[in-house]
Amino acid sequence: MAAKGAVPVLLLATVLSAVQAFDHTLRRDFPGPYCAQQNTCCQSRHDGCSLPISNTLCYCDEFCDRNDSGDCCPDYRSFCFGEADPLLSCEHNGVYFHKFNNTWDNCNECRCLDGGVVQCDQDLCLTDDEIIHSVNSINELGWSARKYDKWWGHKYSEGLRLRLGTKEPTFRTKAMTRMKNSADGLPRRFNAVEQWPSYISEVPDQGWCGSSWVLSTTSVASDRFAIQSQGKEVVNLSPQHILSCTRRQQGCDGGHLDAAWRFLHKSGVLDETCYPYVQRREKCRVHHSSRSLKANGCSPVPGIDRDNFYTVGPAYILNREADIMAEIYHSGPVQATMRIYRDFFSYSGGVYRKTAANRGAPTGFHSVKLVGWGEEHNGVKYWIAANSWGPWWGERGYFRILRGTNECDIEDYVLASWPLVYNYFKAKPVA
Repeated sequence: MAAKGAVPVLLLATVLSAVQAFDHTLRRDFPGPYCAQQNTCCQSRHDGCSLPISNTLCYCDEFCDRNDSGDCCPDYRSFCFGEADPLLSCEHNGVYFHKFNNTWDNCNECRCLDGGVVQCDQDLCLTDDEIIHSVNSINELGWSARKYDKWWGHKYSEGLRLRLGTKEPTFRTKAMTRMKNSADGLPRRFNAVEQWPSYISEVPDQGWCGSSWVLSTTSVASDRFAIQSQGKEVVNLSPQHILSCTRRQQGCDGGHLDAAWRFLHKSGVLDETCYPYVQRREKCRVHHSSRSLKANGCSPVPGIDRDNFYTVGPAYILNREADIMAEIYHSGPVQATMRIYRDFFSYSGGVYRKTAANRGAPTGFHSVKLVGWGEEHNGVKYWIAANSWGPWWGERGYFRILRGTNECDIEDYVLASWPLVYNYFKAKPVA
């Protein structure tokens, strides 16, 4: 067992040998006085210029601050030379840290400068106490914010790049076929999760990978496969297949929705079980020469005689509130692109709308899955959407957002597609 007092001795020896001046944090542990106690300052080394400190000795002579020795008494420079004690430690937010060991304030690195001055980076963090307080202090806002540990310590620029991932809609998306639906008979409230509880896929977590452009696409397509097949093909389509195998997109640094839907339409994908999502782009492991499930080591849904990849028809766009509602009501969830503001990352619950708390921070694009709609008791209308940040965020992975006002551009680019389900029913023989 180590001798009593060994830790303070080791600490003192380590610090005094690493620097030639006294650290004020040690002075709190060993306040002295030392050299001042005997009113002595020597030139040459001898025992008369040493004093006990903890379980060792410190010196009050010029030999103590040579390069090969660092055993000065804490008040040697101040008493013998009239110098102020140099501060080799700083305090920031109640934390003391050494000059040579930086600390962090949320997402910003802080350094200890001479004189005890703390210098921190000034990057905008993904979330902080100020924006959460700002949101929650706005009366009659309709939604609340909270602190998420998973966001803490990350820069806002990192969130925009790796927690979103959808590129601004291109001409290809804007030029897609526009569908119109009859709005007759639509209820005031509807939720696909309640309507088809066994068919709607769970909320995924994209991780630190800008992949909402594929996750929202495969999630919508998966739900529609289950609904259109009347439960015969309840399958989770693989976002990793598109992420790794789509050309001319940037993987975890983002991609375009038209490319994701075009890949799903032209090439088709495997299911999640066979090609699981790993939150990063990897080398494509699909045999491009074959669109056979078995040839790629995969199996179809039990009881279904399918061997080809899962494909969909061409994607189409809906941009009227009534068209979107009717599409969800009759055919299942749809995909929406929205502009993301900084306060959205801190959303906890309620009907979201952007606030002044964003204060000119940059924005990004994100794709989500619309599963329904509703109204508050005060008449405020909203969409119900599934995010791709996991069930730990928002309302168990979902959020509500103002409906009918194109909040955050969420009604501008709403996409859907018909799944090409297997032919389950053989034609009856002609009598």
